[in-house]
Amino acid sequence: MSQLSSIIEKQHQLLQELKVTISEEKSALIDQDAELLLTLASSKAKLLDALKANDGVLSAQPDIAALSTEPALVNQVKIAKEQLAECQQLNMENASLIELNLASVNRFAQALQASRNASSLTYNGKGKTSTISTLGNNLKA
Repeated sequence: MSQLSSIIEKQHQLLQELKVTISEEKSALIDQDAELLLTLASSKAKLLDALKANDGVLSAQPDIAALSTEPALVNQVKIAKEQLAECQQLNMENASLIELNLASVNRFAQALQASRNASSLTYNGKGKTSTISTLGNNLKA
């Protein structure tokens, strides 16, 4: 196996790991598992760094022109590009899920805020307005 072929094979492995990580990220988003999301975000960043580093090694090879002339290498590059496109598509789907989750959390926070404000205003014994934070402070039982 040539040096170029082994480098591209490493890209295939990294891209496959990235695809699995992105798929796990989707499940964590659906389950709203924040701890797992943080772990997966770290893993995804490391995989992307490894892909970038491996790409740098590949581009520094003296016989890089063979990637576009040697049929076996052309096929390997094609597969890597397909894997990358698939990862990008899955990542875009996750970005949409993230946006939906953020919107949902914001709506929930607004509902909680409105509920807190609506129920916190009341009247004291003298007919003056009071908030929940002061309720019960003057009780002498």
